Amino acid sequence: MDLTAPDEVFTSKEAAEFLNKSCRQTQRLLSNGKLAATRPNGRWVISAISLWRYLGIADDMMRLWERRGYANYDELP
Repeated sequence: MDLTAPDEVFTSKEAAEFLNKSCRQTQRLLSNGKLAATRPNGRWVISAISLWRYLGIADDMMRLWERRGYANYDELP
């Protein structure tokens, strides 16, 4: 299994697939600020860490990331 980097970015459509939600549900989460993202050039950009935080698995995923010997991401937004 490939482990997604915490700073990998997703489109809103990719985020919807990751969250197993419809695009409309994901758009609502983004608009309401329940899912952290940026919007450069009018399109949502969502990091993997934001998706993990929304799902409540960020700490576990970061421990797994570090255990696999990848860089330490202490300063992710």
